[in-house]
Amino acid sequence: MLDHPVHETAYPVQAIRFGKSLTLLALGGEVVVDYALRAKAEYQGEPLIVAAYSNSVMCYIPTEKILREGGYEAVDNLVYYGQPGPFAQGVEARVFDAIREAMKKVGRSR
Repeated sequence: MLDHPVHETAYPVQAIRFGKSLTLLALGGEVVVDYALRAKAEYQGEPLIVAAYSNSVMCYIPTEKILREGGYEAVDNLVYYGQPGPFAQGVEARVFDAIREAMKKVGRSR
């Protein structure tokens, strides 16, 4: 049974910008579409492609909403990835901190 929340795991985030016509945002893990939708809402003005399963697949990465809802995606499937339990609250904020840092490095601002 999963009962110890995941507080820390390596999580790769990269951004590659092609001039000012396109940015590719590469997120590790199996992220839900909500991450792409939020990133596109925060970084408007030029095309943004968000790719999951990039550089590492450590587990399913839920949003705060999905984490609160629980169930298979947010809790139960983590056993298949060798994780001790669901992510701790704040996972979405930490992912977006990493996204903002990667986007800043390639000259994209909100």
